Amino acid sequence: MKLPTCAAALALALLLATGGARDVRADSQVEIAYEEPASAELRPIYEELKSLGMLQQLQLLMEPLRLPKPLLVRTAECGPNPEPYAPGGPVTICYEVLDQVAKLVKQHSHDPAYQQTLINGAFIQTALHNVALGIFDVLGVPVWGREFDAADRLAALIMTQFGEDVMAATVETTTQIFQWSNRTWTGRDFASTASPEAQRFYNYLCIAYAASPYDYDYLVRGGTLPKERAEQCESEYQQIKKAFDLRIMPFVDPDLLVKARARRWSISPSNPGNSG
Repeated sequence: MKLPTCAAALALALLLATGGARDVRADSQVEIAYEEPASAELRPIYEELKSLGMLQQLQLLMEPLRLPKPLLVRTAECGPNPEPYAPGGPVTICYEVLDQVAKLVKQHSHDPAYQQTLINGAFIQTALHNVALGIFDVLGVPVWGREFDAADRLAALIMTQFGEDVMAATVETTTQIFQWSNRTWTGRDFASTASPEAQRFYNYLCIAYAASPYDYDYLVRGGTLPKERAEQCESEYQQIKKAFDLRIMPFVDPDLLVKARARRWSISPSNPGNSG
């Protein structure tokens, strides 16, 4: 199933918006680092992320968040048994995950631009899931139930709160990759003992759908999000939104949030969009 191309265009625009500059804001509380991989096979992923400024884009997206201490987000080679997020961080995005996504995408699409769009969208969803775990840690947010489920919901909610373009782009790309992987990939890894992969995927879509039913009704009409699950999404959204407003919103700069919501992204790498 090919999803609406407008979201794919948004994804490409969003993720080509920043160049290779090291820092988006000198006072950003999200610190970033690209670690060079030892494996030659993973080096193209490292070079691509760095050249597109993917971590800078994430840093810009998280600009409204005012954490009590810095949170380091890095890309790194993780090896065959990547360590889960540990208290104190850092947040790690593994080259191996994106390499597997790239191989999967190239099996199903021969369009280089669309391939990069999907890989970039996968990066955003993966990054925000892992950043959500870091936010729980830094802010001491209590998590009831499965931590990965909570992180998926928070990642989706951050996108609905901080940027409509990001949400639209990532819903499409994550959905396409999920289908191509025979429902085995949700945005963090290809095999998790935390929850069934399909369940985590629907957790994520459910928040997006409840936040904007008009924009994401095609997910229900097309059968991507089961109708019986869609009927429960509003209550799930309100639950996570209430927790977000209580525990995380006090650490969000309202002026920067307004700018983030109003920001639109240019397809030109030399123009990172209007930051307001």
